[in-house]
Amino acid sequence: MAAPEPTQPPPLFTVVMPAYQAAGTIAIALRSVLAQTEQRFELIVVDDGSPDDRATVAEAAASGDPRVRIIRQRNSGPASARNLGIASGKAPFVAFLDADDRWSPDLLARHHAHFRSDFTLGVSFARFCLYDATLTQPGRISAHVADLHLAHVMGENPACTTSNLVARRDVFRDVGGFDATLTHAEDQEWIARVLSTSAWCVRGLDAVLVDYRTSTAGLSADLERMQAGWRLMIERGRSYAPHKATAAERQASALFERYLARRALRTGQPAWRACAHLLAAIRHSPRTLITHSPKRTALTIAGVFAAAILPASLVRAAITR
Repeated sequence: MAAPEPTQPPPLFTVVMPAYQAAGTIAIALRSVLAQTEQRFELIVVDDGSPDDRATVAEAAASGDPRVRIIRQRNSGPASARNLGIASGKAPFVAFLDADDRWSPDLLARHHAHFRSDFTLGVSFARFCLYDATLTQPGRISAHVADLHLAHVMGENPACTTSNLVARRDVFRDVGGFDATLTHAEDQEWIARVLSTSAWCVRGLDAVLVDYRTSTAGLSADLERMQAGWRLMIERGRSYAPHKATAAERQASALFERYLARRALRTGQPAWRACAHLLAAIRHSPRTLITHSPKRTALTIAGVFAAAILPASLVRAAITR
């Protein structure tokens, strides 16, 4: 009589990876999940209707790991893909990784310990390191933020990327999933909703656990669409918690415009565009720029002046450090 097949332990984490034209990057992202020290996970790769998904699907299937599942949907955007992944999973915690980013091997273990230490904690995030488009040249490392507040998330958003978010599944039960009508700032809108409409806390770990790939192309370089998405997110915030959102809006607007100025410099856009965002930040709240990361403000001002006279590649390298 054959011995029974060993059974997998129930997953502790549902890892959701939306993928769209990700053939060139998904292998690194997949390996970083499979290399986790905490192995109790299920990985759901959601193919978001990529025109040519054969290479992406092949990379995911090549792992040979039964915990990896591939599901498909019509192209509907990353928020919709994440929602489908959440609904398709069953673990008590949900983590997200975009197909062009990379995790540290201890990311899931560190977040699990964070949740176990605080039962009011609904969403956990960590610090991240900015990388170039090839994920080989490290740049700036984000600061540690212990407790995320509404003004933070409506402004520069210290969590930065959905690849840096891990949440209890109960949070999605309480506040719903990502707003699929947004193509930008859907993660900010969701965190703002958590902070405005629930009792869950959002807190950061003092550890660098995510490598975040920046690019001169793609959604993160489209400043106009990013700004439009941010405005929609602010409108949603007003509807959830009018008093909280109004009090935070001036500060958040200054921080977000400073962020756009830095993003313009990082992605090699014209100096006038970065300057326009910096001036808008000053108009909204000069005090905020002095009291919140004054070094970042000074570097942004220096970067705007340098962009007028130096090659974009030099400015880009300086502003990411």
